[in-house]
Amino acid sequence: MKWTQNVKKLIIIIMSRNAIPKNGCLYDGIKFLSSKESILSGVKKAEEEVKIYIEAIRNAKEPNQFKTADDETICKEIIRQIDIKT
Repeated sequence: MKWTQNVKKLIIIIMSRNAIPKNGCLYDGIKFLSSKESILSGVKKAEEEVKIYIEAIRNAKEPNQFKTADDETICKEIIRQIDIKT
């Protein structure tokens, strides 16, 4: 997967969600950021999640405007949907 602008942004969004879970606190984020291993693990986990989301969208039933879209376009739409809901 090529890390284009929106792919990186979505990975960061997912990493931040994973670093500070629902009902978490600042301590969770500090703990996550204090270890190189946890950061690298967080990046890998977030990238794998993004890959799963992209494939799920590409494989959605018709009509599917994203079936042949590139990763950047799909990530841009996911981010747009996240922004709408927050």
